Amino acid sequence: MKNRNKLIILIGTLSFVMVAFLISTQSYFNSKEIRLASDRCYEIDGTPKVQADSLNLSYSFSCEKNN
Repeated sequence: MKNRNKLIILIGTLSFVMVAFLISTQSYFNSKEIRLASDRCYEIDGTPKVQADSLNLSYSFSCEKNN
């Protein structure tokens, strides 16, 4: 019974670590995409409009050209 409990705790811990890793990885790469898109928008004399949630797991981006 003790080995079974240890196994369940180990699987639960590993699952939590993997989920946290995947969320942080997606947040990091979305931030890099937003930064690159914003830089390109500034290069064409535009104004970037970004709407993102708290962890950058989803976002919308648009570039409005200045006249």
